[in-house]
Amino acid sequence: MNALPSGLSPAGFWKRYVAYFIDLMLLYVLIELLGALFLPDAGGPQLSQLLAMRESMGDPQALSKQLQPMLEHTQTLLWQSLLFSTVAYVVLGGLYFAVMESSTWQATLGKRLIGIKVTDVEGRRIGLARATARFIAAALSWLTLNLGHALAAWTPQRRALHDYVAGTRVENADPAHPAMPLWGWLIIAVHALIFIGSIVAIVAMVWLLMQAMTQNL
Repeated sequence: MNALPSGLSPAGFWKRYVAYFIDLMLLYVLIELLGALFLPDAGGPQLSQLLAMRESMGDPQALSKQLQPMLEHTQTLLWQSLLFSTVAYVVLGGLYFAVMESSTWQATLGKRLIGIKVTDVEGRRIGLARATARFIAAALSWLTLNLGHALAAWTPQRRALHDYVAGTRVENADPAHPAMPLWGWLIIAVHALIFIGSIVAIVAMVWLLMQAMTQNL
């Protein structure tokens, strides 16, 4: 492992996590607004189909005929939404991360708020090409089931897989005050509670399903 260059202050994993969450929320709002503008409006057809289904509630055959096209329409909308969101994130996210991280801020809005910045391995400002390469290389961190991101928690230099690929690092903007702000820990605590609650809900649902199956035997 390469020695840490003097004068640098690697940002911790959780500060990076909070920064990305903020950036993701900002991009999500923008993508949703664009989706509302460019994706076909399905509200009218769905409403008419629901009204027709309501009138057919007493006729199973008619209800089945109404339900099938609605399910097909919903499936089409889901695929369109997924494709649009993916392309929008690649394009808008790529521009956002590359431009912001190569700017004089050296940081996205999320990183700026949490007090971290992106540099090269020597702690210098990176250019647009390297920032773009970093965004593209981040796909490797996702494809490794987030193990690439987790490297930022394990390695002494706190560099993720895409940092090693792009030759970058994430540093504390103010090395004298590297601590996570309280609001950052609150965000992490809320996410932890949601995660634990989801696990408990899944276990409870599986247990109830098993109980129901046992009673039917």
